[in-house]
Amino acid sequence: MLRTKVLIIGGGPAGSTSARFLAENSIDTILLERDMSYIKPCGGGIASTALHELNIPESVLKNKINKIRIVSPKGEDIGIHLTGGHLCVTERGEFDSKSREMAGNKGASVIEAEFIGFEKTGKHIISVARKKASNEEIKITSDYVVAADGITFKAGSCVKAAGLKYLYTLSASLKTADSDTCEFWFSSNHASNFYSWIFPSKEHSSIGTGSTNPRELTSLLNNFTKRRFDASVKGLASENYLGKLRAFRIPEWRGNLFNIRNIFFAGDASGSVMPVTYEGIYYAMKSGEFIARAVIEGKTNVYKKLWNSRFKNRFLLMNRIKQILFKNAENIEKWVALHKRPEVQEIAIKLWLRKETDIVLFFS
Repeated sequence: MLRTKVLIIGGGPAGSTSARFLAENSIDTILLERDMSYIKPCGGGIASTALHELNIPESVLKNKINKIRIVSPKGEDIGIHLTGGHLCVTERGEFDSKSREMAGNKGASVIEAEFIGFEKTGKHIISVARKKASNEEIKITSDYVVAADGITFKAGSCVKAAGLKYLYTLSASLKTADSDTCEFWFSSNHASNFYSWIFPSKEHSSIGTGSTNPRELTSLLNNFTKRRFDASVKGLASENYLGKLRAFRIPEWRGNLFNIRNIFFAGDASGSVMPVTYEGIYYAMKSGEFIARAVIEGKTNVYKKLWNSRFKNRFLLMNRIKQILFKNAENIEKWVALHKRPEVQEIAIKLWLRKETDIVLFFS
């Protein structure tokens, strides 16, 4: 039987950040990651200001994005030059590995093992896991658990937490020339309540689309490649430009899942993904940080207080925009057209890139 103050389930951005902050504050922490080699399908975008805020080294960067391109259903094409920072594109396998390494360097114990379930919950929690290498079953007693196990939501299911709702994406790696521009294409023809994207990394780009209906993803992505590249998915793949297609779920934010007693929920397991932009890495890491602060202070409600104080208004605003934006194509056209105005571009950059909150309060 292992004993620790905090057991963290999941070694992605949320779990590893929580482990790092806890360990550097001398809190005994075990971090479980079921598969160290796993690479999550993800564009890998994170604002440069967020990297500095969370002390992430720039060595994890694959590309620096200085321009955003937004294209409306009718073809309104707007370029926005980023100021006061840039968008960083990371490769998720390397990013997650580096994050776990940083947690380990601070003193967290990192174990490759899959969480099986809880043998006991209460003041002291007994968790059961299975090591990947040896298939050995281990039991861990802890005072707190951080459920950062993403869309698997296994820890949440074990304590009967209300399940999450999801959007669905289909993405692939595309061979492209070097670029410093991220592209967001809107149209119900190739994205449903979502957008189609191109995130350029080093020597390739992440390309994909999203939908509320997983069954239509393949046809939507095909429509997008025809619109953007004048070629079908099959045609791009046959020319070795497009890699293997990967489907993935993205949780929809609801803002009401923080903790059940001494079990916290972080990152995708808490649904902390920004509406409209569907940015998740930064908010996952901040959820991990706030949970660490709650544990350090010995008050579980600190997590919710910190999150709501910093982000609630921002998420509510973006959720309202989402409901209006994706109502019909006309609203999307109006929204894209607004971004021709310099003052609107500045608002978007403040909110998305610089993580400033004053503009959110102005609109709330």
